[in-house]
Amino acid sequence: MNKYLLIFLIFIITVFTACTDESSEQNDVFFGYNYFPLNTGEGMIYKITEINIDKPSNVFDTSVYFIREVIDIPLIDNENDTVYRIERYYRENENEKWIIHSVWTSKLTRLTAEKTEENQRFVKIRFPVKQNYTWNGNLYNDLTNQDYWISSYNTYFSQENFSFDSCLTVMHDSSQSLIHFNRAYEVYAYNIGLVYKEQTYINSQEVIFEIPIEERVTIGTVFMQELIEIE
Repeated sequence: MNKYLLIFLIFIITVFTACTDESSEQNDVFFGYNYFPLNTGEGMIYKITEINIDKPSNVFDTSVYFIREVIDIPLIDNENDTVYRIERYYRENENEKWIIHSVWTSKLTRLTAEKTEENQRFVKIRFPVKQNYTWNGNLYNDLTNQDYWISSYNTYFSQENFSFDSCLTVMHDSSQSLIHFNRAYEVYAYNIGLVYKEQTYINSQEVIFEIPIEERVTIGTVFMQELIEIE
């Protein structure tokens, strides 16, 4: 056999083997797109609880209301990506009619799950999903850079109305001291989407070592969003 032909055949076999190995490796990667499904017509209802505390002003307010999110028609945005309108409805109790509250958008790209909320675009998830994966959640808005990171995935999560076998938790903030407690995160269920969200920011001017900061709040806000119904 001509030695040049032999070299060429060896080169072709090597390249084919490398491509096959790379393809197999990519197929083995768990991307996790199903934590952020977008299907027209699907809706979810959330119970929202907001707590505001301003002890010096004697403010201790708690409000509860409901938000219904419905995935509307897909559109093409200025980046040539498919983006879905999210129609959001509001009511204070189950006896009231839903009132249109706002329109947000969501999109899923090869590397990101994004949601635009009140004209601020957030990178909710970065793919492929993996433990401690960190990114700037405010990459596409004008807010200060904020690290988001995956604290867990494919884990069990339960709440009052549902339990889920495979969930992804994305942390937005987590820090505390004797005078502050910050915690913000979102939980996504596989094939469902967002099932829980919490933002807790507490400050205290009373340092008492044996009393948790949650029991000596000077100024604080708590926001909780809990899935209560899937339509």
